[in-house]
Amino acid sequence: MLFDTADDGLAAEMAMLSAVASGDTRRAAFFWSVAAPCLVLPDRYARSETYPQAARTCAAAGWPVTTRKTGGGITPQGPGVLNVALAFTVAPPKGRDIRGSYAEITDPLTEAFASLGIASSAQPVEGSFCDGDYNLAVAGRKIVGTAQRWRGNTCLAHALILIDIDLAPAVTAVQQLATALGHDTRFALDVHSRLADLAAHPDTLTEDLNAALHKALANRAYADWTPASA
Repeated sequence: MLFDTADDGLAAEMAMLSAVASGDTRRAAFFWSVAAPCLVLPDRYARSETYPQAARTCAAAGWPVTTRKTGGGITPQGPGVLNVALAFTVAPPKGRDIRGSYAEITDPLTEAFASLGIASSAQPVEGSFCDGDYNLAVAGRKIVGTAQRWRGNTCLAHALILIDIDLAPAVTAVQQLATALGHDTRFALDVHSRLADLAAHPDTLTEDLNAALHKALANRAYADWTPASA
């Protein structure tokens, strides 16, 4: 689903989390993208005294900023980025298992990529934006970032897939916002990659990836979820 703003997509994810947490839906999957470039960061960053001015500066440069409920760091959104969100409940007494809950989203992505001839693995990638142990990378270069949020025993797992986004301005925008917030982390362009640069058939990548993802998720009993406002 294509949204005008990241706020809309993030709100839809939270609605899906609520639906699964309340028992209205079992295991749900939701794909979405944003029509225009923007930056998204965890809402804890908005508590910084430097945040209002940093956000205004980024917006003036063509990268409006919004916050999200999941963890991680600053990420770009916009054309060329696909978001995949899953919501699922872990039955007691199993409880929360961070490794297992991340595998819940990285495993089907890895399977889908493999069907397209792209071998990926979960690992940290130093110098990448929103780095974490559960990125997906190809030959050491990040193609997917992940994050999650829990509500009781229900998890919202999110993956940001770099399809064919123009990486140079995106990484520059992330760096500018991080610096304006007083962070000293340095991001590198060459530690990121895009599926379009790795796929054997880039002309049909969107269709091929969509089919592969739906197959992998259907095999795990995930059903497509549609926001009530759609």
